[in-house]
Amino acid sequence: MGLDLVSIVKLALDGNDKDLRLYLAKHIRALRKSDPTLAKDLEELLKLHPVRSHQIMRRDVQPSEFQMNNAEGVSHPSTLLKEQPAIDLGEEPLLQTSVKNQLEQVLLERHKRDLLIRHGLTPAKSLIFSGPPGVGKTMTAQWLSSKLNYPLYTLDLTTVMSSFLGKTGSNLRSVIDFAKSHPSILFLDEIDAIAKKRTDESDVGELKRLVTIMLQELEDWPSTGLLIAATNHPELVDPALWRRFDLEITFGLPNEEQVGSAIRMFAGEEFKIFEPWFKLLKVSLHGQSYSNIKREIFQLRRLYLLKPEEFESALTSQLNYDTDKKTKSEKISFAVQLVKEFGFTQQKASKVANVSRDTIRKRLVETGEL
Repeated sequence: MGLDLVSIVKLALDGNDKDLRLYLAKHIRALRKSDPTLAKDLEELLKLHPVRSHQIMRRDVQPSEFQMNNAEGVSHPSTLLKEQPAIDLGEEPLLQTSVKNQLEQVLLERHKRDLLIRHGLTPAKSLIFSGPPGVGKTMTAQWLSSKLNYPLYTLDLTTVMSSFLGKTGSNLRSVIDFAKSHPSILFLDEIDAIAKKRTDESDVGELKRLVTIMLQELEDWPSTGLLIAATNHPELVDPALWRRFDLEITFGLPNEEQVGSAIRMFAGEEFKIFEPWFKLLKVSLHGQSYSNIKREIFQLRRLYLLKPEEFESALTSQLNYDTDKKTKSEKISFAVQLVKEFGFTQQKASKVANVSRDTIRKRLVETGEL
């Protein structure tokens, strides 16, 4: 179907910027074959005139005539996409040095885009973040959005799969076309939900077709925008899709130094209260994600502000020293550390580390502490 001039004029006069962009983006795909020159001109116009507001994806927007009369049954992006708010650029994510270096390279390529293009190159257009939950993948996407001044859209893959099965391919293309129509970041969280290995026998045909769609779109993603996918289960993602991403960034759990930095950041003005317990907190929170560390420290801050006289006893009971995951030797060493470095009684150390008082006393005698 060709472009309908009446529909274009009506959408423009009504001020429906998002619907006009969606309408044009849908037809540009067809025009690439029938009239590639016109398709290219329209794409350039959309890129040169970014969206008027970062609030275009609000879920409380009333359905327009375009949405209600969509004969193809394709959902409007406003029902599938959510725009993420910008974050304070002072709140840089706590990341490993290798990850920081890769992100700085991404930003540098964007700032030097014209130089790269003159030499036949383009900035990295697609990134895939992998790593366990709570290590900063989503916050990093928000941070990149703020640094680049691009709106950040996240796709609700659960909604796509549960509510639109049978039309998922069309809905995914609709969302992608919208994101391509102006400089933006499209964030596909839990990409493994729609991009499983095509050899997975438990998968339905609809999901397997989505992998093919994503392969095509990655090849054609504009250098003016950025596609970021994230997964907690990289082993589930189709290898052919994985290879199409320009850059893979692996996020890990924080090391001891990063745990300390996280405690300082999340403790805020109350860090002076936490300082005597700083070493203990680093030991007890080692192996936890940033989100878990934040939750624990915020809970301790609330306890201190509400009941300062009970803070010490509350802190020892609140500490997340997961004894089930520690060896007997690790638990004994921790208990001895509580007594030697933090002045715990043997009874209190026994309770926190889940080892007997006799075991603690014996180790202290062996080390000459008693």
